Amino acid sequence: MALVIRIGKSVFFHFDSGLNENYILIGLLACVAIGPMCFYFTKSQITGQKSFDPKSLLHLTPMVLLAAYAIFYESYGENRYFWSLKIVRGIYYYWALYLLYSIYLLIKQKFIIKKSFPEEYWTYGVVLGVFLIWLAYFTSSFTSYLTGSITFSFLVYLLAWLLITNRKQIVASKKSKAEIKLMPQAEIDRLREKIKATIMEDELYKDPDLKMPALAKMVGLTSHQFSAFINEQLGQNFAQLVNSFRVEIAKDLLRRQQHLTVEAIGFDCGFNSPSTFHTTFKKATGQTPAAYRDQASDL
Repeated sequence: MALVIRIGKSVFFHFDSGLNENYILIGLLACVAIGPMCFYFTKSQITGQKSFDPKSLLHLTPMVLLAAYAIFYESYGENRYFWSLKIVRGIYYYWALYLLYSIYLLIKQKFIIKKSFPEEYWTYGVVLGVFLIWLAYFTSSFTSYLTGSITFSFLVYLLAWLLITNRKQIVASKKSKAEIKLMPQAEIDRLREKIKATIMEDELYKDPDLKMPALAKMVGLTSHQFSAFINEQLGQNFAQLVNSFRVEIAKDLLRRQQHLTVEAIGFDCGFNSPSTFHTTFKKATGQTPAAYRDQASDL
């Protein structure tokens, strides 16, 4: 809504520079809201917490202050030069701060936490689109005032394409789940053993960057089929599946390789950090790796 109001004001102002200042003010107030709303959207997509938090309204304080300034002190029509040179520029910087933080959240989730979330690519598309619109407005003095509106049109097409693509993936995923549920028990057992043999014999568990599409291809399944199989028939997601093999190997090494440190064993088994190894091992066995080793040495 904030984007539509801002873009709409731009189009009307382009064709009528004498546009009533009240419409211009509404457009600028919407512009102040775009950054915080982009942040709200990104955060809720990543965390999955979609319930409204009243504290979030604090981020819209500048919008309220700007409205009060225009109503009670100096309107856009009274000093267009000051508004265009100072206030509008400040609005774009405010928008940029929230946009940068939204991008940071996505980068952190993707490359530091390394955990996907529902509608991930849809979220990337929205944030990318908001960034392109900001860039178009921020550089409009060098290009054209309509660049933001044109960019918004591009964003609509981009998100429509992402929506259609995502819909196709959902349909393919549902089809795969239906096929897996009807799979004979003999085929289930064969695939279970093939997955185990592929991971263990080729020592794929040692690769901390092992991805599901690569393993699915080795087993002879599509990504959708592989995901559906381990979810429906094994009751695990991909990370749980691979980590279960890593934990079994780690248990064996902790018993036999007393000269190796716990951290070294964790890395040898494919865990990318000692903390991940500790947490995953304890969750699977009820003991820390060190406690497991001490117990095994006493037997």
